[in-house]
Amino acid sequence: MKEKVILLNSEYIGQGDETLGFEILMTLLNTLLKRDDKPEAIVLWNTAVRLMTAESPASGPLRELELSGVKILGGMLCLKDLCIVDAVIVGKAVTMDDILDLLLHNEVISL
Repeated sequence: MKEKVILLNSEYIGQGDETLGFEILMTLLNTLLKRDDKPEAIVLWNTAVRLMTAESPASGPLRELELSGVKILGGMLCLKDLCIVDAVIVGKAVTMDDILDLLLHNEVISL
């Protein structure tokens, strides 16, 4: 059975109301913390990389997930484009090659 990788594209889940979408994201992360069946990794790209900074309330749950063994990976291209490489406090920056290795060899859940 393949490992699971969660792919986050933005700072919220779904389309529509962004405030509700952020609440859904925070609920997902906090609920995931309580589960035994965690993913191998959470890949963040596009504006989702902002979740890796101290400015985001999501950095706390992401740090806890990282400490529990989940890889938290942010796209370097996105971090550079948003000028937040130095602001990352959780996870690590990775190349597109690293991301593709995960996406092509694992079951991907895109949110």
